[in-house]
Amino acid sequence: MIVFTYLNMLDKKNRITKQKEFDQFFGKEFKQKKGQNVAGKFVILKCFDNETEDTRFAFVVSNKVDKRATHRNKIRRQLRSIIRDNASCLKKGKDCLIIIKPSIKDKEFIDVEKEFTLLLKKVKLI
Repeated sequence: MIVFTYLNMLDKKNRITKQKEFDQFFGKEFKQKKGQNVAGKFVILKCFDNETEDTRFAFVVSNKVDKRATHRNKIRRQLRSIIRDNASCLKKGKDCLIIIKPSIKDKEFIDVEKEFTLLLKKVKLI
């Protein structure tokens, strides 16, 4: 029997998928939940506490970053791999939205990884 694993995906319990859940990151609902907003050169990270014991993530990579979907998906895969590598140290019970800035376009993975882990430490997720 062959078992397939999808290494580029997060578990379903660790993903934010519904529009209602995305909307919580914007407007007064985010302020009411006392959300944290941290920005770096390449990434903006928005986090707040949720009612579950799982830490969930969502990604926003707009067409301004790159017109080609393959490049936008590559950026998402790289960030997911950083999250998976640090999964054992992540705190539980947070919802996080990761917004990618256009300045990430031609950056090396190592630079993105350094900045993203720094932002995770700033919001005390690691």
